[in-house]
Amino acid sequence: MDTTVAPRIILTADERRAPAGDRWVQRAVTHGRLVRIRAGIHVDAGEWAASGHDQRALVRLLAAVRTRRQGAVLTHESAALVLGVPIVGPRPDTVHFISRTGSAPRNERGVVWHRARLGDDDVIEHRGFVLTSPERTAFDLARTRRFASATVALDAMLAGRYEPVPARVDGARFVECAPEELIPVDEDRLVERIAAARGARGIRAARRAVEFADARSGSPGESLSRAQIHLLGFPAPQLQVPFARSGGGDDVTDFHWREYGVAGEFDGFVKYHREEYTGDLSPEEVVWREKERERRLRREHGLEVSRWTWDDARTPQLLKAELLAAGLPIVRG
Repeated sequence: MDTTVAPRIILTADERRAPAGDRWVQRAVTHGRLVRIRAGIHVDAGEWAASGHDQRALVRLLAAVRTRRQGAVLTHESAALVLGVPIVGPRPDTVHFISRTGSAPRNERGVVWHRARLGDDDVIEHRGFVLTSPERTAFDLARTRRFASATVALDAMLAGRYEPVPARVDGARFVECAPEELIPVDEDRLVERIAAARGARGIRAARRAVEFADARSGSPGESLSRAQIHLLGFPAPQLQVPFARSGGGDDVTDFHWREYGVAGEFDGFVKYHREEYTGDLSPEEVVWREKERERRLRREHGLEVSRWTWDDARTPQLLKAELLAAGLPIVRG
């Protein structure tokens, strides 16, 4: 069933053709019934207030697309949003475009233009938008995002772990749509693209990020943690390591430092609330099972288990204190 999953844009420029159209729009904004997105484009204030960050960002994308010339392609963070690539760190409200020809107009408020030529395979249509392909988007994010943020995006794209807002464009509104499979980015092709762009802006950072990226990372929180662990100078962990249970089956740890007898676990909110993780269990039952798993790791394998949350992963000093307390040394300055 088609249901609105993001605010419908209202093309208020059409209202201006009617008598007193301009005054109607102005009054609606003044009295809080409409929210202005761009010139001639507004949304219902109630729908806007009920929307999350990603839904609002999609509205800004659609509003910017509706006021662009033909040939404008969404790129960088804007393409990542449509694809469902996780982005951590600063997420500007600006919309990023790139021209197919390599030439572009000046940047303006709320819109950034990137000047680079696109190949035939660099552009796709997805969910009603025209945007850069996953491989091209990965290349651009690797060049321009900070190391930790690039790691989160690349880990997900190499694994094909996209989580877009379940919406597609239908005229001036968004409607619910079924998931569409996207192919994981091929690491070898991405490495080749970076090598071919030698000397380009940000290419050294891109090479570093792609060399570090790992599709085995299980979630954005784990990817961010792994990047912070590296930046803090701790030893590199093994990922997704299974430990046999005495009663059968395995307990899999997010991180394992065999030499130091330490296991690491990132505790994200979704682990306790998303159905694909919890099944029929309540959050309380999931917490209990996690504690039992931790006891087994300590008792049966002699591991010191370190746990941390999003707040710790986002704050290097908090994560550093947690890992030092678990007995991990800093091995790089």
